[in-house]
Amino acid sequence: MKETGGAKSNRDLLTSLYKRRAVTALCCCVLTLALSSYAMTAGVIYTVEVLEKNGFTAFTYFTMISNALAALSAAFVIPYAVEGIRKKRFALPEWLAAFHYAGASSIAVVAAFVLAFISWTSPQDAFGGHNFFTHVVCPVLILIAFFQAENGQTYSARDRIAACIPFAAYASVYFVEVGLIGEKNGGWPDLYRVTEFLPPLAGWFLFLLFGTVVALIVGAISDRLTEFRKKKMFRGWKENADPVEVKIEAYGLGTMMSRAGDKNGVLVPLDILEPLARKAGLETDELIGPYLTGYRKGLTDGENKPGK
Repeated sequence: MKETGGAKSNRDLLTSLYKRRAVTALCCCVLTLALSSYAMTAGVIYTVEVLEKNGFTAFTYFTMISNALAALSAAFVIPYAVEGIRKKRFALPEWLAAFHYAGASSIAVVAAFVLAFISWTSPQDAFGGHNFFTHVVCPVLILIAFFQAENGQTYSARDRIAACIPFAAYASVYFVEVGLIGEKNGGWPDLYRVTEFLPPLAGWFLFLLFGTVVALIVGAISDRLTEFRKKKMFRGWKENADPVEVKIEAYGLGTMMSRAGDKNGVLVPLDILEPLARKAGLETDELIGPYLTGYRKGLTDGENKPGK
């Protein structure tokens, strides 16, 4: 669609949305990586100096494990966010989107558990010292980053099951260490005081159920946001949009994307082209051609600029 009165074209609006999400995700991921690292280091130091235990026993808490997962997933997302800013095209590969989902779900479980239980029984343990970062700040940051980063697809049942694996594995180990072995026999202490109120097997089941529900809620929110953003991105195009006009937009989008592109690694934004093709009653291939033509034209014009 043509620009009128100095207003941005639809393709400008599309790419600006990607860039804005990339900037948000980058800031949140950098902060998550820094603050999670600080909080985990503080947790290890506290375990050594105050509790007088081996520092690595701090990682018997799922809080530490989830923050480590969140920090790792944030570290992986950062390069894609930088690329999203540079190329105006922010998207994650499917494996990283699934891993990011698992990290976000794990740390969301911690935040939900703290708010639902620990904050009522021991506010200092919930929000005091470095726990304020591991229980509140980092979960908020990683969830914002997660909800901003997407691969353009809703999460499958396999992705949802995979997101539950870290918490399910921890709950199972906790059940074995606390319920079957016991602290007196060299197992873990009952960190969450589960056996004071429930039989170990019942506690394991409730832990697993709680974590699964939180993971499913996080995934459902992400899916809803993905669908909402798709509608927002394409609401400028009416149903039965003019096919010629849409092809021109695909050509223009290719030209725009080529400005920061790589002629040896052309990225075709199918999550943009497929909905446009549906609105115009076209096959996706009918827009890929104009897009690639525009991309090639943009690269050629860039190479022919003075000084190149």
